[in-house]
Amino acid sequence: MRRIVLGLIFLLVLGVAIAAYTPLGFVLEQSGLKQNNVGWAKVDGTLRQGRVSGFFIQNQPIGDVSLKLRLSSLLSLKPTYDVQWGGAGGRGSGVISVSASAVEADQIRAEQHIGALEGLTGPVRAFGGTVRFREGAFRLTREGCTAAAGRLSTNVLSQLAAEYGRSFSDLAGPVQCAEGRFLVTLNADSEAGDDVEIRANASLTGTAAFQMNVKTVDNQIALALSQYGFQTEGDVWVYRYSQ
Repeated sequence: MRRIVLGLIFLLVLGVAIAAYTPLGFVLEQSGLKQNNVGWAKVDGTLRQGRVSGFFIQNQPIGDVSLKLRLSSLLSLKPTYDVQWGGAGGRGSGVISVSASAVEADQIRAEQHIGALEGLTGPVRAFGGTVRFREGAFRLTREGCTAAAGRLSTNVLSQLAAEYGRSFSDLAGPVQCAEGRFLVTLNADSEAGDDVEIRANASLTGTAAFQMNVKTVDNQIALALSQYGFQTEGDVWVYRYSQ
């Protein structure tokens, strides 16, 4: 019995070692990610510790991604990684777990420059500013996003308003999921009583929709909105975008 137990332990350790030292590049090539418009320029290292250079998703550059495996997670058949990424457009970190049925992430912190978001139109990217994601988490399955948490905020509005001598709070709100899509609703207001709401949603296939509603009685703000492509609907200035 002792020999059987020792033999099983040996096989388990051997299996963990083989898995941990499998080249990361081989695994990514076999994963099918490229069929979903996910790509990279270069891969170094193994599943235990590796680096993906020039990583991008749906034509959106992410930068370089570093992964470090928590070896104990292999015993539960749910590999868990400490992940960091960074590039010219932003940076972030989090903990990602992979199982046969889902990809889960927790402890996500990220910062992205709006001007570097390829999916946005020129006028929106021209706003400048930064988007921040804190206390983030999500769960992805074949059906898409099934759970999400965290808080998204951006200084794009306060930065733009300052150019016109106005004071706005940062846009901020929760991140959620519904019907497989990520949902975000952000709100901000000014000392003068102006209200701004942004509603956006996106799927893993790259489809997305964005709408910004602004209520204001300030003629200068209204003029600025008209120059950025907003249209009036009753007493609300509205900007919509989808892809």
